[in-house]
Amino acid sequence: MSSTMEWIRRTYDVPARHGMRIEYDGKPATIIGAGGASLRIRVDGDRRILPTHPCYRIVYPAVPAPTRPRGWCKHCGKDRAMTRDGVMAKHQWGGRSWSGSRSRRWSKPCPGSGQPPWKPVRNQTHPGEQRHSAA
Repeated sequence: MSSTMEWIRRTYDVPARHGMRIEYDGKPATIIGAGGASLRIRVDGDRRILPTHPCYRIVYPAVPAPTRPRGWCKHCGKDRAMTRDGVMAKHQWGGRSWSGSRSRRWSKPCPGSGQPPWKPVRNQTHPGEQRHSAA
């Protein structure tokens, strides 16, 4: 299961993270958290926390491109590195073992390793940016 913030990053192609400094409606703000499909932000100098859509009036800071291409794994739904061939690199997938102790965690190779990604990771700084690549 992925976190709400990870779901927001995957769905809206934005680089939202807890504690990230952003610009909301022309004013500096901080991402406090996420709930449902909305971000919780606090505008500088304001006490209240605003729930807002991840693409509404928010400008994210520029995020450097990763050294290796990344994609969303079809099986585990996580942001993972890809190989030069354009498939998901080997990674682990964790689960719980109910046969023994409930606190024991185990992991095994993810079935999504070696498969094409669900979609590439794109970190857009502002909604509408980079949606259509110039051909």
